[in-house]
Amino acid sequence: MSIFNTFLAKIFPVMGAVNEDDVKVHDVTPFAKEFDLEAMEVIRNAPVWMSRAERLLLYTLIFTLRPSRYLEIGTFQGGSALVVNAALDALNSQTPLICVDPEWNVAPEDWQKIEHRATFIEGYSPAILPKAEEAAGGKFDFVLIDGDHSYEGVLRDARGVLPHLAPNAYLLFHDSFFTNVARGLNQFANENANQLVDFGSLTREVTVEAHEEKGAIQWGGLRLMQRRS
Repeated sequence: MSIFNTFLAKIFPVMGAVNEDDVKVHDVTPFAKEFDLEAMEVIRNAPVWMSRAERLLLYTLIFTLRPSRYLEIGTFQGGSALVVNAALDALNSQTPLICVDPEWNVAPEDWQKIEHRATFIEGYSPAILPKAEEAAGGKFDFVLIDGDHSYEGVLRDARGVLPHLAPNAYLLFHDSFFTNVARGLNQFANENANQLVDFGSLTREVTVEAHEEKGAIQWGGLRLMQRRS
């Protein structure tokens, strides 16, 4: 078997685990080329610790995948929620946006931009997640996890959200290049290989923090996984 055929044999069984028959499509024939570029200014201005590539990817994933229920674990100042909301607004979507965080840090003027669809739930993941699912009216098909960045915290959030995922749901993890997060995600992907497709980190931009004791620390990266149907 050639190297290429070996590669295909490894890839296609994994990819095929997601049922393409369940994918909902949308007819946009009358306006397929329309873009409101002014509405996309939020990608540049949102108060979120994400690089250019991460902001663009988050907006693009929401715009292209059109989730029915969105959850983010770790909201902080609401920057990622602003980006997600802009994509959903561009789609005229009714998708609820559920924000989970231990404390409120969103500026009033930013909350006003998303309050038509957003619900803020104060508390810790995963204990608060049943309340988040209830607020959304069902299980989530897109989740952004940007919470506790310790190895244990990443595993706790990732494992805890699994019961609240719809079939074929997407999990997007921020700071996948940070050492503790990477270790936690590798462990999570390995122990759930039978029910998750791991696409790896989809961005390549990092920010580097100089640390006297630990040396250079890399932050950034968005890693995508999908629950099998």
